[in-house]
Amino acid sequence: MAELRLVRAEGDPFTRGSIVGSELRDLLNTSIDFYHRYLHKRGVSSSELTELLTPYLSAAETTYPSSMEVLKGMSAGAMVPVLELFAVNAFEELEPLLESPEGELLFLQRKEGYTAPPSLPATEGAAGRSEHCSSFTVSVPGSTIVAHNEHWLAGDLDNVAVVVDVPGDDVPVISPTVVCCLPAVGANGYGAAQGIGSLTASDDGPGIPRVMVSRSTLTARDREDAIAKAGVAGRAGGYGHVLGFRGGDAVTIETTATREAVMTGPGAHTNHYRDPGLAAIAPAPSEGSAARLGRIDDLLAERRPTTVQDVMGILTDHGSDPQAICLHPDPDEGEEASAVMFSMVAELESGRMWVAPGNPCETPYQEIDLAAVLND
Repeated sequence: MAELRLVRAEGDPFTRGSIVGSELRDLLNTSIDFYHRYLHKRGVSSSELTELLTPYLSAAETTYPSSMEVLKGMSAGAMVPVLELFAVNAFEELEPLLESPEGELLFLQRKEGYTAPPSLPATEGAAGRSEHCSSFTVSVPGSTIVAHNEHWLAGDLDNVAVVVDVPGDDVPVISPTVVCCLPAVGANGYGAAQGIGSLTASDDGPGIPRVMVSRSTLTARDREDAIAKAGVAGRAGGYGHVLGFRGGDAVTIETTATREAVMTGPGAHTNHYRDPGLAAIAPAPSEGSAARLGRIDDLLAERRPTTVQDVMGILTDHGSDPQAICLHPDPDEGEEASAVMFSMVAELESGRMWVAPGNPCETPYQEIDLAAVLND
């Protein structure tokens, strides 16, 4: 794994996107080439991609025009098609609409350990299951820690960087991210941090892509602000937003396309609803998501972590079956296997972040001084 690259982008939205696109051009092009192969395998042409994405583009342009300008700037800076860049940011919405080769399960289903497509408790809604990642918070006297392992397609391994996004009219954020994607997890200048996990319910449909909602929620000042941003109207689907705030507050916000639930306090979240009301309109938890959540809950109870090193030990764990918290790709699945793209730990009182590109059991965490990069 190469040294983790950090890009700082300031200015208006298009300028910031252009800086990211230009400085990460090689990684962005490598990533887009992978998605070309992915879509080609599924017989998706440019015209078909346009048709599939139009409702999501319209919703994104209406609600988050600044984020769309960032994507357009990234497109210009990296010299990649903006529609394909948007497709990656709407992948959790797009992939369930695609026909899997030879009737295979969707990637976002296979990596959760399904052997057959999950069924929703209602006939309407999303055709597939969109989920990945493990997140948790730890709050002890004097220390608030947010932890996150990002699971994604192995074809995007190595296409990871840390983006410091400094808008002129909003709070700066720092985010480890797959390079084609807008910042979605990380920390902000208010002393808050976020991890996320995709969720699916029967009310999923056309609307604002999940990544764009998460980008907005990453700027939350406090719990109330996070709840308002995560609950924006017009969402295509849901996330589990796991947030911690300097001073000890922690909250998990679960959303569907139309509903929200708030769980107060530190704890863990993977890719199924913990709120009973939302769980009633969602598929049963997959074996993979349930295994990871159970293992994190057990480790939090047994080890009672109080330090960053304690938290890192949980993120490197392989003790859950059929899916580890520190997930390694299945070689038989090639570039469409699921793997940890990066692991992140943020300690909010000290203003430090640690990022390990790839599996944290193999790749050392690299420390970042949040105050230095956010206020440079």
